[in-house]
Order: sequence, then structure tokens, then C-alpha cells
Amino acid sequence: MDEHEAYIRTNSLAGRSGRRLGQLSTLIPWAYDALPLGILVVSCNEQIYYYNETYARLRNIPPDVMVGRPVEELDRRQSIKTLLRTGRLPTKTPVVPERREVKQVLIPLWDMGELVGVVVLIVSSSELAKPNRPNLPRHLPSDKPGEPQWPARYTFADIIGSSPALGHARDLALQASQSGSSVLLLGESGTGKELFAQAIHAASSHRAAPFIPVDCASIPRELLEAELFGYAPGAFTGASKEGKAGKFELVNRGTIFLDEIGEMPLGMQAKLLRVLQERHIVRVGGVTPIAVAFTIIAATNRDLESLVVRGRFRRDLLYRLDVIRIEIPSLRERPEDIPRLVDHYWTEKTRELGKTATLSAEAMRILEGYSWPGNVRELVNIIERLLVGGTKPIIESADLPSHIQQEGAKAARRFHPFHLATVLAETERRTLERALWQARGNRNKAAQLLGVSRASLYRKAKLYGLLPDTCENDYALAYQKRR
Repeated sequence: MDEHEAYIRTNSLAGRSGRRLGQLSTLIPWAYDALPLGILVVSCNEQIYYYNETYARLRNIPPDVMVGRPVEELDRRQSIKTLLRTGRLPTKTPVVPERREVKQVLIPLWDMGELVGVVVLIVSSSELAKPNRPNLPRHLPSDKPGEPQWPARYTFADIIGSSPALGHARDLALQASQSGSSVLLLGESGTGKELFAQAIHAASSHRAAPFIPVDCASIPRELLEAELFGYAPGAFTGASKEGKAGKFELVNRGTIFLDEIGEMPLGMQAKLLRVLQERHIVRVGGVTPIAVAFTIIAATNRDLESLVVRGRFRRDLLYRLDVIRIEIPSLRERPEDIPRLVDHYWTEKTRELGKTATLSAEAMRILEGYSWPGNVRELVNIIERLLVGGTKPIIESADLPSHIQQEGAKAARRFHPFHLATVLAETERRTLERALWQARGNRNKAAQLLGVSRASLYRKAKLYGLLPDTCENDYALAYQKRR
């Protein structure tokens, strides 16, 4: 991709209807969230029509919330507006190569000779420089000059799901990212508390500063103070002669994330409270106060109010931390998100492991009925286990772990008839399955039976695990075997 914006005029995207962007799905192929390219679609009236998860991640915005808003709220440069108003980009004079984090291409959408919108494709500069870059651990310090040593690698685009409970938590987190106030994240293990913490930091005004996580439960009590506040030269046997800075010094106007705050000893809680009040620390063995600037996010899966009553957590510290409280729902509280989560992580793990397999509809139903006590972390683990251990192109319900089979099958049989989101999803899934069955896997015929476009059929069927990555004849044979 060229370093500057490229102008590509194409008539191959023209549709048949002649209508404007309201029928845009007939003009462009569906942009799947798994694509490495960020995709933004802007209508002829300069409003945002669609963007995928990759675009949201690269531009550091929440998914979906900008749809219907003026494009100038997202990109104030005049290139898109100029293209929409004149049909061409302004001639550019040579400039020094830009140091942008993303590179973009503008593609006009023409319908019967009329400009109806623009597709913006963006890609990360680092991905351009390293096309075969492997998946790195999320918390490795950066070794690139000019980048923080402890970057946040998750954004709001990585928070997958559209359930009301998750949407409420995400909205609160977005507000917290703009406030700079202390945040307390509550949720069961595996719900994604650190994911939320990193997203808050990445969307904040101090996103260029470090994001430093500290697991208060994994560090021995006698070392936790030195880990947080550092130590002076010769403070204890084995200490460095130069001393060592603690996490509160290293954070340097960034965000410190105290995970499992409920496990912090009472003595350390008192010292932490003083730091939150005074914004100064004293290294272990030192005497000189050191000014520190930071934003704090704490997280726990414990009931802190109960710990306060039992005398195991300081009430005044809870007040300091609990300025903005965000309760992250468990996976069993948002079952309507399970198909999208499975689809997202299945695509991610398939690409990461180099595997090609798909879930049967029955296997997906059992996964939806399982209670997921380990939440999203358990779901990701199961997906990786199925892909690593699987040898068949279609993973059936019998291939699932036995405890998931038993519980998921029971839940499917006691399907709740009044859960509106579940009823709608189940009805849609069954209708799609019947259409594909009747069409013997022929996607065009199935789309005609349903009265939708092939792209819409493919997207929805993929979401429910109804389309294996095989040809239609193989798909028909698979249906016949299940029958």
C-alpha cells in the first residue's frame, strides 16, 4: 500500500438497484471483522455507515457507537469530504513522509455513474513493516523507540458482545477513560477485567504513557511493598546497590492496574491509601518523598463490602478506589453473546494455529447452553483445545468435553421460552438451518428461500456455525449424515 492516500476509481462495485447507500450491502462485499484491514464505509451524506472491529481497534474507538454520526467526528481531514463532494481527491504537493500510525486508501463507490459513498481501508504501519509478525504476548514490554515500555494492547474493539449488560459496562468504561478518576472493576475470574482496564487506558488522554499491571495475589507479601514503591540502595540483604524504582514511579503519568486488590494485606492497604491521598511515595529503606502521577484502576472478584465488614479490607481505601464502579457480567449473564464470542475466537485461533475446521450447529447449541464457570477465559481454552485436538473438518457435539456435553444438552432441552434475545436467536438459527438443508447447502438457493442477499446469509450462517469451510457438495453430505 502506498504511504500516502491512494485514489482508486472503480465501477466494478456498482449495484443493480440504483438506490443510494441505504442498499449498500448490494454494492460492496461484507467486511468481516476477522480481516486484518480496517474498513470504514461513509455514505454520500457524509455519515458513517459501517466500520469493522479492526478499524475500531486501529482508530481506538468502541465498536458500532459511531455508526450514523458525521464522519468529521472521526476524521477531520478533508480528503473524504472532498471526494464525496467533487468525485475526486485534491492534487497533493510532495510532502515529507508522514509518521502516521495507520495508512489509508480511499475507494469511491459508484452506482450507475453516481457517487453513493466511500470505503476507507486502513492498515497499521507496523503491520506493513512486519507482514509476517507473529502473535506476541500481550504484556511484553515494547522495544520500539518512542513507544511506552508497558503499552496497553487491548482497546474497546476487543470487547466482544452486544448484550445490554456488557453494553452498560462498556459505556461506563468509556466514560471512565475520559475522566481520569479511580476505577474499580468487579467481576468473576475470566470475565475480562484486565481487558477493560487496558481499553480504558488506551482510550484515555494519557494513552501514550505506560500501562503497568500488578497482580497483588501473586507477589509475596514481603516483596509487594518494594514492587509497588521501590527500594533505596542497600535497603535489605540482596538489594541492588543502585536501588530500584517501583511501579508507581515507572508508571509516569500512565495507568497502574492493581489486579486482585482484595488480596492485598491490611498493612499494604494503609500505605496504598496514603499514596492515593498524598501522591507521594517513599522507597523501602528511603527517607525522601518522591512525587508520583498516575491513574489507578483496581479489580477484584471478591465482595469488598463483605471483606470490610469482616475487617479484611479498609473502608476508607474502598471509598478511594470506588469512584467509578464497573461490574463486568459473567458469560452466563449474557448468553446471547456466546455465538459472536465463539465466532471471533474461533477465527482468531484458526489463524493463529493454522487449522481449518468448523463447528456443527448442534455443537454450537450445546456451547450456548453451557454455564461457563470460567467465563471467556474458559471459552477461549475450549476453542483452542478443540482445534488442536481435532482431526475432522466439522467438529460435532460428540467432540466436545463430556462435562460440556452433559450440561449443555440439558440446558438446550430446558430452553427458556421467554428470554427474548435467546428466542430470536434460536428462531433465526433454526430458520437458516432449514433453508440450507432444503437447498442442500447451495447458498444462492438458501438466500432466495430466505429473501436475503448471499452476503447476509453467509454472515449469519457463519455466526451460528452453519457454514463449514468446504464446498457446497461437502456441506450437503454433512447435512445428510447428521440427518
